Amino acid sequence: MKEKKSKAERRRDREILELYHKKVTEEALEPLYEYFEQWKNGAYPYDELTERIHEFHKENQEIYKKFNYHGGEMLVFEAKKELEMFSDEDWEKEHYHRLKVLFDMDD
Repeated sequence: MKEKKSKAERRRDREILELYHKKVTEEALEPLYEYFEQWKNGAYPYDELTERIHEFHKENQEIYKKFNYHGGEMLVFEAKKELEMFSDEDWEKEHYHRLKVLFDMDD
């Protein structure tokens, strides 16, 4: 049976997802920023920069879809895993235990 989360748990999940969204987006932006710096210094052609902008745009669309259409408990799990935010209480919950086994994670 699916466990219903409290209002505080749902708020905490949203905060975790916001942090994770920021991390994922910043990781995608970092290479683009470096290309902009190279372009600004005359070391990178503008036509290649526009191609990198286009590639980032496509990547950012995938990030948007991930966080707006494919969220749910799996995304919260992924966020906590990537941000190293699991608590002992999390591991006691059955759905996290199942995901932990699925992802072959050690304590």
